[in-house]
Formats: sequence, structure tokens, C-alpha cells
Amino acid sequence: MRQRYETQSDRLNEQEVANKIAASRGYMMEKLPPMSKMDYAAFSTEGLKAFIEIKRRKVLRSKYDTMMIGMEKVLWARQVSKHFGIKSYFFIQWDDVLGYVCLDNDCELDMGGRSDRGDPLDMGIHAYFETSEFKVLA
Repeated sequence: MRQRYETQSDRLNEQEVANKIAASRGYMMEKLPPMSKMDYAAFSTEGLKAFIEIKRRKVLRSKYDTMMIGMEKVLWARQVSKHFGIKSYFFIQWDDVLGYVCLDNDCELDMGGRSDRGDPLDMGIHAYFETSEFKVLA
């Protein structure tokens, strides 16, 4: 089984973003179990509305032209969208804004990941979304 790197600080950052989404959209946010494809499920009084993946980046939004997410998450999101009509969104809390993009949007695939932990499982095929395509959550 893969080692988990998520810290208490990561979980608190996720919860803060989930609270902002809930306040902005009127959703009830349910944290999904560890190792799920997405971090949260968003519900309204009408039922399940969306799946949410959340990341915290300690840089300004303008620092990078693209943001990456594992290809498997995007494939999963697109299958759910196609078969169930439920969209998935990638939220990023930058130092200056909270932005999001629908995982159905166009993206590029390339090799990527992080190398600072020395874990070969951190590298793989990732989907790259243009940072300019991220909408700002008001």
C-alpha cells in the first residue's frame, strides 16, 4: 500500500477551502474516505451536485502557467460526468485567490509530479490545466 503524506495542516487547509465552497454555493460538503479519487462530495437539498479535489499552493496564482493533477483523477472525473452527469472540480487555494476548473475542460497530458520526497510513485502522467482557465471563487 502506498505511503500517505497528508498532514494535519493539509487536512485543515482542505477544510478551510471546503467551508468557502459551502458558503459560496450553499452546498453541504462531505469529506470522502482516504484514498478516494476526490476529496469531497458536494450536496444540495436536491442531492449530489459535484465532486471536489482541493490543493493548497503557497505561491501566487501567476507563478505557474499550468497546474497539474494526476491523470487517473481526471479520467475518473470524466467517466462520472459521462455516465452520471455529475461534474468534478479542481480547486486550488493560492496565496492570493481561490480558483477552480472543471475537470471536463481541455488539458494536456505529460510526465510530471514531485521529486522532493524521493518517492518514485510521485512521478507519472499528469493532466495540466492552464492557470488562466481557473475561475476565481467569489
